[in-house]
Formats: sequence, C-alpha cells, structure tokens
Amino acid sequence: MQIHRVRGRDLRDALSRAGRQFGDNALLLSHETLPDGDVLVAVADPVRTAVARGELASARGAARPSGFADVERALERSGTSRALIDATLAHVERSGARGPYALDAAAEFLGARVLVAPGPRPASRSALERGQPAVLAFVGPTGVGKTTTLAKIASRMARVGRRVSLVCMDTQRPGASEQLSAFAQLMQAPFAVAPDAAALAQVLARSSDRDCVFVDTTGRSPRDARALEQLAQSLGADTERLSTYLVLSAASTRAALDEARRSFAPTRPQAWIVTKLDETRAPAPVLEAAAEAKVGVAFLCDGPDVSAHLERAHAERFADLFLRGRLA
Repeated sequence: MQIHRVRGRDLRDALSRAGRQFGDNALLLSHETLPDGDVLVAVADPVRTAVARGELASARGAARPSGFADVERALERSGTSRALIDATLAHVERSGARGPYALDAAAEFLGARVLVAPGPRPASRSALERGQPAVLAFVGPTGVGKTTTLAKIASRMARVGRRVSLVCMDTQRPGASEQLSAFAQLMQAPFAVAPDAAALAQVLARSSDRDCVFVDTTGRSPRDARALEQLAQSLGADTERLSTYLVLSAASTRAALDEARRSFAPTRPQAWIVTKLDETRAPAPVLEAAAEAKVGVAFLCDGPDVSAHLERAHAERFADLFLRGRLA
C-alpha cells in the first residue's frame, strides 16, 4: 500500500487537499502538527491493499505470521470492513510485529484512523463580556440518546463551575421537556422550551449570564427532509457561537449511519458523539463512518447513567472498540 503525505494549514485543510488528490475514500493513517502550526497527514489508497497486491503471505495461501489471525478475528467480531481489515494487516506486516505485538501494532494503526474532536468550550471572554454564551446543540435520529448525552456533558461542566442552562426544542416527543427539566433541576440550572428559531433567539437573549446554553432538539427521522430543513434553520439562529454535535448510536447499521450522516449535514455538525456502546459488540461501523466523513468524535457513551458512562474520545479508546468491541 502506497502512503502519501499531504500538508495543510490545519487538519481540515490537509484532509480536504488529500481528498482532492487521492479521493474521498483515502484511508487516514496518521496526522501530526508541525512546528510552524501546519498539519501533515498520511493517507493511503484503500483499493491498493496489501492483500490485493499479494503482499501478505496469507493471500498466497502460505501460513501467516504469528498474531495475524488474532488481529483478523478481533476486527471481524467488531464489525470492521474487509478493506480496513486488509489495510490493518498490511500495516502490521510492514511493522514487523509478531505474536502478541501484532495487536499492539494494529491498535496504533486503528487508533489513528478516527479524528478526535475537541471538547466543548465556553464562549470567549470577550463574548461573555458582551453577554453572548456558547450554544451547544445536539442533533440526531430518534432514539439515539441525545437528551441523556446532553445531560451528561452539561452536568460535568456545571460541576467544574460553568454556568449552564438547558433548552428543549423537542415539542413532539411526549415527556421530552419534562425529562430535560428534571435534569436541569438536579443541576440547579435554568430551563426553557423553544419550539422554533424565534423562541430560541429569545432564550439566548435572556441567557447573558450563562457560560453555555445546551439545546436539545427533536429526534427527526433522517428521511424527513422538510423537518430537517426546519431544524437547520432553527439552529442557525447564531452560527458564530453555535457548536452542533451529531449523536449517533453504535448499534446502528452501516446503511442507517450513512443515511443519518447525509440527512443531518445541513445542521453542519462540528463533531460526533457515539452512544449505546453498551448495546453492541460490533461498534466498528460507526467509527469507520466518522473516519470516512473526516469529522472528529468528541465523546463515547457506554450506558444510560448520567453520572457515569461518558468518556472523552481518544486514540486508545478507538483502538479498544475496534479490537475488543468495547471500551476497556
């Protein structure tokens, strides 16, 4: 597999340049920040896998090096695609790792496949002095756990002294506002209902004393194009301060993930949050979807407990999900 290195002003620019040169399906192998602030990414063409070129001994019918079968079985169990399995085995082959070290080499490769998104931050000091808090909106298909995920992140920010408030835009699901209101009471945080863009703008205008405003949206079906258009317009009330998180279930099929990714694109999500890791042992598809979308993952959720079951994303956790099917 031929490796190409592309330089850009930042990670997004480097990935965009790599996509134009080598195609949107190029595999991201690694990325690093250079001393001058530019970002260098290493990508490879997934079509030219080592198996396709006959580089692996297994492709020629010979016995494979020690440890390769363990890597392959682990990746198959976690639902990893054949293309990524082959690319991972090719990396292990090039690294010279054998036996139990083959898993270590695979983990290093797989952990770098998915981008890590920065965590939510309050608005800048100047924005807060103008009474303009950060706005964090959570979007996604029905049933993926947006409300619980929002409460997990908001409660952690409240515990470290951030002044948060919660807003419910979901006026369709029975009990949605009551559920979020209960979370707000536990945090001793202000709560409001905003069914549309105009109401959301009014709530934000009344939130000048807050650091962050968390917005829970209606769980739309990805097939409801009109509803998604309205949702995008509602979230566009203040694009400069708005950060949108697309919440997706690790238990979703590849087809459902692809559909959600396309359908929620108008909301311009800056990062993904992966939920329901406790409900599947095959979480690889959602991680591969994030890698293909070149969007970072900010958080991983492996249960419903608001006081727990929330992890910051990083490379080691991605590797655990690919190779173990769960968080360590």
